[in-house]
Amino acid sequence: MINLKIKFKIDPKKDVFTFFDFLRDSQYDKGRNFEWAILKHYPYFKKFNGKVEKENVEDFVFKYYLKNKSIIEKNLIVYKKNWKKIEKDFFNFTNNLFSETKWPKGKYVAYATMWSMYPRFLDNKTFQIPAVKRNKKIVSFIIAHEMLHFIFYKYFFSKYKKYRSHKYDFFSWHVSEIFNVIIMNKPDWQKILKNKDDGYLEHRKIIKKLSNKNYELDDLIDNIIKEVDRIIIKKI
Repeated sequence: MINLKIKFKIDPKKDVFTFFDFLRDSQYDKGRNFEWAILKHYPYFKKFNGKVEKENVEDFVFKYYLKNKSIIEKNLIVYKKNWKKIEKDFFNFTNNLFSETKWPKGKYVAYATMWSMYPRFLDNKTFQIPAVKRNKKIVSFIIAHEMLHFIFYKYFFSKYKKYRSHKYDFFSWHVSEIFNVIIMNKPDWQKILKNKDDGYLEHRKIIKKLSNKNYELDDLIDNIIKEVDRIIIKKI
């Protein structure tokens, strides 16, 4: 049994870093994630028209965390307790799914974020969760989603070695997101997660096509690869 414990931390500097990650990546998705994660909830940044200085972001972020420090700390305690209720089942599911794959080494830290999307960082196995969320139970779903990414990528890159190249980063992202939705929407997973994910709009056709078929792991991944190449990549 895996004894992998997630740490829950607050670090405003992480949100400054993530802000510029979203801004930099907006060249690949026409600004969609930057809009969803930041501009939709913090229109203050619209006036900069994508040319914001780091000092402006730091000032805004640090003030948010200073103002909300107490509630964020309380939320992280609740998130940790809720995750503890399902972590054993989660690791049982992932260990059965990836029976011969060991969890990759890393920090496994969940950082609070004020932004409205929750990225993961494959290099050090950290990710972000909502600093403030009305429905606190959904955070366990977010944690499971990001953790599944880590074990999936470990398996994917060892089995499908050509995708290790950075030129396939966007392709691998599509595959991993579709995989997560299909797996996590399965009935046994839903018994503990109690929250379904429709996935990104451009993935839903593939998810619908592959969800109702009882594939073995490699067959599922092979079919996702085939569909991503056919439906998504060739349209770009």
